[in-house]
Amino acid sequence: MLEFLEVNKEMEADIVDFITKETWPFHGVENPTEQSVREKFQSGLYTEKGNQSFWIVKNGEKIGVLRLFDLEDPTCLFDLRFKESARGQGLGAEAVKWLTDYVFSNYPAMVRIEGHTRNDNYAMRKTLFLSSYVKEAYHRKAWPQNGRLYDSVGYAMTRDDWESGKVTEIDDPCSF
Repeated sequence: MLEFLEVNKEMEADIVDFITKETWPFHGVENPTEQSVREKFQSGLYTEKGNQSFWIVKNGEKIGVLRLFDLEDPTCLFDLRFKESARGQGLGAEAVKWLTDYVFSNYPAMVRIEGHTRNDNYAMRKTLFLSSYVKEAYHRKAWPQNGRLYDSVGYAMTRDDWESGKVTEIDDPCSF
């Protein structure tokens, strides 16, 4: 079972260490620098301005970071990272379920939660599918990484679906 501990301003060094000691093949910048992570942390992207972050902890060990963005809007986004040794164990769906329950329980004005990933990040796509998020978008050549443009895919959970426990597939009557 996973635990989630809120990140605060005093944890900057721990976040910088965690992010820079791993490689993130599906996160735009695979090997962020200490300076870039520190600048993002100090600018509020982890703990201020509608952003909130959590350590993902298993058996007392910090194995991941979950960041929520745009919590002041009716639609928020998230970033989910597990260290390499914790990947491929099915923990993503537990983390996404927790974040979904957390956001809709604590932010009554929140209408939807979005997650975006590269089209070839099959583990995350499966995680979102298993978490009852609906694939809503496919963007061609929209994810720049390492001098290349990848396709990206967007998934979302609406408050209505979360409250009802149902998955509402997209109903687009337009065939063009």
